[in-house]
Formats: sequence, structure tokens, C-alpha cells
Amino acid sequence: MLSNSAPAQDVVIAGQHSGKPVKITPTAKPVYDQLVKLAHDGNNYWAEITVKAINELAAGRLHQNNIFVKPGAVHRDGTEEFVMILPGCEVICEKLDADGFKVLCFNPDFKYGELIGSEKKPGLYKASKRNKKWQAAYREDGRIDLKEDRLVAIADSGYDSPSEAATIAAPRIGEAPHVGNLRVSTKGFDLHFTPGEKCIGGLRNYRNAIRVNQYTELHESALLLARTMYEAKEVPGVTWVSEDGGSGVLTQAMTILASQGVQLRSHVVFMFNPTTSPNTAVKAAHNLGVLLDRKFITTRAINIVGNRDHLEMNWNRWRSESDSITALQAGADAVAYGKSLQGMVMTGATIAAGVAGVAGVSLTTSAALTTFLAAIGGAVAAGKTVGTVASVGNGLVKNLLPKHHDKLKGKF
Repeated sequence: MLSNSAPAQDVVIAGQHSGKPVKITPTAKPVYDQLVKLAHDGNNYWAEITVKAINELAAGRLHQNNIFVKPGAVHRDGTEEFVMILPGCEVICEKLDADGFKVLCFNPDFKYGELIGSEKKPGLYKASKRNKKWQAAYREDGRIDLKEDRLVAIADSGYDSPSEAATIAAPRIGEAPHVGNLRVSTKGFDLHFTPGEKCIGGLRNYRNAIRVNQYTELHESALLLARTMYEAKEVPGVTWVSEDGGSGVLTQAMTILASQGVQLRSHVVFMFNPTTSPNTAVKAAHNLGVLLDRKFITTRAINIVGNRDHLEMNWNRWRSESDSITALQAGADAVAYGKSLQGMVMTGATIAAGVAGVAGVSLTTSAALTTFLAAIGGAVAAGKTVGTVASVGNGLVKNLLPKHHDKLKGKF
């Protein structure tokens, strides 16, 4: 006997009374309900991001130009599918003719929270120094210490653990003009950790580095950081400092928040040796309303990506911050940048001369580098042009082995 029951209807889950209605298919509704339950739990903030993204659809803030949305198929009837790439969940949606949306399918990983806790996914950690060693403790709720002037580091990838990332990041974030190493060591900081075998950006990933908002591998981490920043928006004076490739994650997070109309006017942003476009970061920072010190970034001499658009960045800052940066200061910064370009050439020449004249070895292997450093140590011990040789050695390690350099620096 055939059933006369009507097929299950789509259900409106957001924007029913205002905004663009968001419907969901009957098969996807149970998964959505489970995500809502997890989001209300408080310790599954990845699920909270997915539920919030559905509400953002209703508000009309998500579209295919958004950095964490990718286009999908176009059907014969003109409707269009797209995929929202969210932490722990992909959401396949359909743009309706009636200026609304329909959620077709969720692809969640309900073990995502466990993966964050096991350091296999991006997450937030509290870094503190105990017995002269940095330790990182996972923050299950993804929220920083809600204290005035809290310091937050956004680390590069390529670290074995959050504790190692904290050890390397600590002396670097102390380079921010208003921070200092004493504050870092005594008060600690929060750490946004992005796991991965390779560093972010740089010449090896040049295309992604200069088009940082299209750097898809960072979207997951950036969304989690954006949520952390949003939750801290009422905390005065928070300082967000990226180190190396963490600049890419911070840039995307700021872009996400700015696109949603969020403002962080009492917060401060600084970038240590960004390996993604600092000019893109400045534009996002202006839209977000954060405070930028005149010395917004510091870069190593051989950081091509970090130095490539300094002049354009300075020009954009002068136009957007004319009340705090005068034309004379902007001109002085341009001159200083010109001198830094000379410094890049001199640094390369000095290192080359040091390799040839002091060590007499090629630095193509770690063994050769060890030999060279030993030669420097011997020269210093023998009193041979101590100032020059020590300077060459420190400059070499700082530029060619920056993580090793900063790990040693953090012990002092």
C-alpha cells in the first residue's frame, strides 16, 4: 500500500522574521541540531563558529567573495551552490532565487575538539615560564585571559609543539615597541598555535604570501583566531603580535572581522618579521580600527616578502593615519626604508665575507654551519677582531637560522 504522506519540507532555521531566510533540508536538520547543542556546550567553539556562520548567511554577510567561501556548481535552473570552509565542518549551501539560502549538507568532524586538544589542529594556549622553560596549556574555550593589556602571540607553523612555539615566539613578541621581554617573561601570554610541517609564506610560497587572503591553508586557523579576537573585543588594550608566518593568520582573521563590521579600537597589532604581505595586513587593520605603532613591523634584512611593499604600506598608512602620522614622518620612514635596503645588501656581503674569510666553508649543510660557528667561537676566544667576527656570526645565525637564534636568545 502506497503512503499518501507528503514529503518532508525544508525548515527555516535563521532569518525568519528579518534578513535573508536560511532554510535547511530535512536530512541535514538533525546534524544542525547536534552542532547547535555542541555550540551551547561552551567548550566546542569550532561548532559555535559553524552555527554563527549560518546566522551570518541570514544577515547577508557571507558571499562568494568572502575569503573562507569557495564557489560550487551552477544548476540548470540558475541556482548556485557554494561551500563554506569552517573549522571542523564544511557546509554545502545553495543560493536561492528568492534572495535566501538553503543548507544542503553538513560534513562535520565531531572529533574536531579532540584533534585541537591533541595539537593536530589550530588552537589557543596559555604560555607561561616555569623553571626557565616555556610551557603551553590548552585553552578549551578558545578565550584569552580577560585582563586589560593582555598579550597574545600568533605563531608561525613548523613547530613540533605549542611549547616549542612559545619558546621561539617569546623573545620575538618582546620586540614590539610597547611590550619588552620583561613583560613577556613575568606575565606570560596567550598563544594561537597553527600546526604544520612547513613555515607559512616566504619565498617558497611567494604567490600565497603576497595574496594572503587567498591562502586557503590558513582559513581554518584564521577563523578560530577571528573568534578568539571577537570574544576579546571588550577587553581593553589587548596586543596581538604575530611572528614570522603568523602574520598570514592574523591578516586573514582581521579581514574576517572587518568584513563583519567588528571594531577593536583599543587593541594593538604588531608584526615581527612578517612573511606575508604587510600591506594587506595594514589595510585590514585600518578597517578593523586597531591601533598601530609607527613601527608597526620589524623585518629581517633578507626577508624579501616582508620588505617588498614597504613604500606602498607607508603611503597607505599616511593616507589613513594622517592624524597620527605626519607627511614629514612618512618621508622619514621612506628614507629609513631606503637605508634598510642598503642594509640588506651589506648584510649579504658581510655574511659572504664572513663565510669566506673566517670559516672558509660553504654553508650548504648543517655540518658546515657548525664548523663555521665553531670557527667564530675560536676567533672570539683568541681575541681576533672580536667586534667584527662576533657581529658576522650573530648576523648569520639571525638571518639564516632565526629559530635557533631566538631559542638561544630566549635563554638569556
